[in-house]
Amino acid sequence: MLLIPAGVVLAKGFDVITMNNGDIHNGTIDNKAFGFQTSFGDIVIPYIDMAELHLTRTPHQDRLLTHSGDLFIGDIKEVDVIILRTLDPVLPVSFTNISQIHFSKKSGYKKHNNMTEIISSRFGDLFSAHFLPATVNIITTDKITSIRKDNIHTMDIDWIEDDEQTKVQIRTRDNKIFQGVLDIKNISLKTAYQLTLNMKLNDLHSLTFNTDDKYPNKQAPVKLNWQPSNYFTDAFTDRTPGPEMVKLHSATYLRGDNTGDNDEIPAMPISIKAFAIGSHEVTFDQYDRFCDDTKRTRADDQEWGRGSRPVVNVSWKDAVAYTQWLSRKTGKVYRLPTDGEWEYAARAGSVTRFWWGNKSAIAMANCEGCESIWSGEKTAPVGRFPANLFGLYDTAGNVFEWVSDCYHNTFEHAPKDGSALDKPGCGKRVIRGGAWSFPATESRSANRWRDFPTRSSDDTGFRVVRELDF
Repeated sequence: MLLIPAGVVLAKGFDVITMNNGDIHNGTIDNKAFGFQTSFGDIVIPYIDMAELHLTRTPHQDRLLTHSGDLFIGDIKEVDVIILRTLDPVLPVSFTNISQIHFSKKSGYKKHNNMTEIISSRFGDLFSAHFLPATVNIITTDKITSIRKDNIHTMDIDWIEDDEQTKVQIRTRDNKIFQGVLDIKNISLKTAYQLTLNMKLNDLHSLTFNTDDKYPNKQAPVKLNWQPSNYFTDAFTDRTPGPEMVKLHSATYLRGDNTGDNDEIPAMPISIKAFAIGSHEVTFDQYDRFCDDTKRTRADDQEWGRGSRPVVNVSWKDAVAYTQWLSRKTGKVYRLPTDGEWEYAARAGSVTRFWWGNKSAIAMANCEGCESIWSGEKTAPVGRFPANLFGLYDTAGNVFEWVSDCYHNTFEHAPKDGSALDKPGCGKRVIRGGAWSFPATESRSANRWRDFPTRSSDDTGFRVVRELDF
């Protein structure tokens, strides 16, 4: 998905090159192709396919996006860029002096519509390709099952460096779940750029299959080429993109559950003002950047892995400090969601116990007894389960999420506008959404828990809200 950071203005028909010193050049880049070194091999992207290039000067952290929506993480090959301009016809520039490039879409460009699988790597790459094997064999506890490629919906891979085997979970088109290990160590993929990759199984996060058919891509654990107008990112002061946010419109909904726990009653209508909320829980990658910038000690990952897993072992005060830092870095107002905002976002228009219905379902969320390859053991990387109808991931299970409200054991005096319920000297703050270590009933949209604002645990993280500019 192509997200242009706020503040970047694209000159129509021209490429926009931003230098490290802040200078901006508009023109046409004369390079025919760009070499890019990824963690799983080198690729060459034709100029006409290039959409964005973000250079970080940090090894293995440059970001290359194509007009087809492919995202690659790695290192740009060190060559000069030639910019053709109207007033100064030729301007050679070294990549070492460039911060980012936004490429205009050129006439003659054709989107790659023949790539039917979406590949998500553990390094952060997200791209389309062809999965070459016609079948895969998964070894379960009692047998080997052969599954045809055209019957696979998603394949999730869980890998930790010290594990002897890589666990795999396959969800089929008829919603059957298979868990075990594959009988292969590498997967063959053909990209849109005429390159065949033999990726190690433990370099992958997930594969989503047959995305060009009738099954909507937005229901898959990852998204590609799905850019509704309510998705956006804010740019940091160094022009790198911030967290992905989703705009939610003003609405009235019924908060709570009169058949639920005592602190979920009385169910009452709440009128919510428009706001934006993170499409995912805040990850270790995002939180570690905050820690490094503010010289804080990084949160413990329980040896489960950092990267795209939701940050855990953070207190309510830590979460608030992150939102304050994010506000400073973007110039926008970020904060924790209120209790009313969180439930509205989690329900996504539903009135059932879970956003998908009244019953828990196999591998729809990461919780104790939910039968995913992470359930009852550890957190899953964000976005590995279907999104709700607002396009939000992991609002049920994975980790509890801090919200801004002080805990009260009833909704009786809760504000009708969904604003935060607070009081001086608040003893406990609300956490929402259930977790990998709790049963499905605690992942209901109305369910509420609480904890001390200074306490942290391996089952609690958070997501952020951004106030909208009106």
